[in-house]
Amino acid sequence: MRWLEEAALGGAPIRSQAAWRLAQGLAVLVAIAIAIAGPLVGPDVGFDFLCLWPIGVVTWGAGAAAGLALSFGCAVAALGAGLAVHGAVPDFGARLAVHLWNFVVQLGVFGSQTLLLAALRGRMRREHRLALTDELTGIANRRAFEEAVDREIERVRRQGRPLTLVYLDVDDFKALNDRFGHVAGDEVLRTVGASLKAGTRRLDTPARVGGDEFALLLPDTPVRAAAALLGRLRERLGSALVARGHPVGLSMGAVTFEEPPSSGPEMVALADAAMYRAKRAGKGTIRLEVAGDERGRGDLEAAIPA
Repeated sequence: MRWLEEAALGGAPIRSQAAWRLAQGLAVLVAIAIAIAGPLVGPDVGFDFLCLWPIGVVTWGAGAAAGLALSFGCAVAALGAGLAVHGAVPDFGARLAVHLWNFVVQLGVFGSQTLLLAALRGRMRREHRLALTDELTGIANRRAFEEAVDREIERVRRQGRPLTLVYLDVDDFKALNDRFGHVAGDEVLRTVGASLKAGTRRLDTPARVGGDEFALLLPDTPVRAAAALLGRLRERLGSALVARGHPVGLSMGAVTFEEPPSSGPEMVALADAAMYRAKRAGKGTIRLEVAGDERGRGDLEAAIPA
């Protein structure tokens, strides 16, 4: 049932999302057809409960508003079919009262299921967000970061666009904790997380992946654009940390992938290695490399604004 969870949480692959939308469209047609068929067949065979399945599919995929709209549509379709069947009978007045009562009952049953499913879907979404969010900084955690890496690798393979991965480490973070306490350390981490989120685009993924280690996934970002962004981030992070009385530095290692990487772990290993090379070159250094580069473009520190 993982595909159902992914559909509810919006994390299914693009092909699966298209299939899910098609399933919802078919569910609408099936639900209306079942609602109309019930009065046409007659009272001896109950059809109403069969509408619950397609209504549930639409609610799970599109939310409460779509589910309630389909619930109302099914109830109206059943009412219209019933009136069409019994419109010419002598006791039409009594039949009308029965059909109106059935309309109210159907709408109540369909609507109740819709609201219950929508509440369950909303709770799953909230729990999923919490499971993918770092509690201290409010940005993505390691699990969310790894999922984003896998999605972006698939996108690179499909579209052929460059992808940059950045690893950041707070310099002398242990010494900061020892001198000023964990409250100050937590404030530094929150400041870094907020600055990364504010200084990047909506499609980028800033994440806290370790104690004082952060990652930044930059889709559709060639090496020169990454250099400019890292220069701006260094300035933003430095200003924010100085303003809070903690002028610590950050070492950054970044790798731009012009060809699709073989796997997420390979990407992470290369960016992590670039970060440690930056730390060895001097605290506060940024090292930007190109994966698989053989022409000496590996270190673009000079291209990054100071």
